[in-house]
Amino acid sequence: MNKKIWVLVLFLFFLVIIDNQEVSAASEYNGYSEVMLQEGKLLANFTDSEYEEYYEEVEKTKFWGWNVYLVCDNTPLTYIARTAYETINMGEEEITYEVDVTCEEESRTVLDASGSIGYDLSGKTKTFKHDLDAKISLGYKHEETESIKKTEKLKIPVEGKTKLLVTIVGEGVVTNGVACYYMFWLQNMKGGFEYFTITNEYQKIEKVPYE
Repeated sequence: MNKKIWVLVLFLFFLVIIDNQEVSAASEYNGYSEVMLQEGKLLANFTDSEYEEYYEEVEKTKFWGWNVYLVCDNTPLTYIARTAYETINMGEEEITYEVDVTCEEESRTVLDASGSIGYDLSGKTKTFKHDLDAKISLGYKHEETESIKKTEKLKIPVEGKTKLLVTIVGEGVVTNGVACYYMFWLQNMKGGFEYFTITNEYQKIEKVPYE
């Protein structure tokens, strides 16, 4: 083997080693009070045994590129983000409360990952390395927007002996699963991925009797 070929082999070897680093992503929706999916589960809730089962679907060696297995494919979801305001009118007379509530004004996409699947931060939006987005055919990738928030001032009348609870809730879709990336028949990346897209967020106002 001549010198040029050896140099090329060494370069590709180090490229695989450098790219294959463990990543840890803490997605902002992991702090939500509750996320309810119509089916499947979030990446953060995958068990070790489920990972083993899913990896069996993607570990078939190939010369180059991704093997992907989807667990959720644009699965609808609802969520409770947080409690924005809570109070109790202990008296007998009605009281009007002024509440400042902040909600999302536009849709946005949040990424999460596990294992050694990495991010590409070279463009305006954060995507996964090696065009994993294209492999999964995610059409909304290029429509990702910055989080734009809007604060509303609400005047809410609360009857006596009543508890007022304002929560931030929303709707969206999730796509997740596991994937392996190969370069020259060598496994370069392996792990879970997730796209959590928020499509609508609003405030939910509840008034319940308080004893």
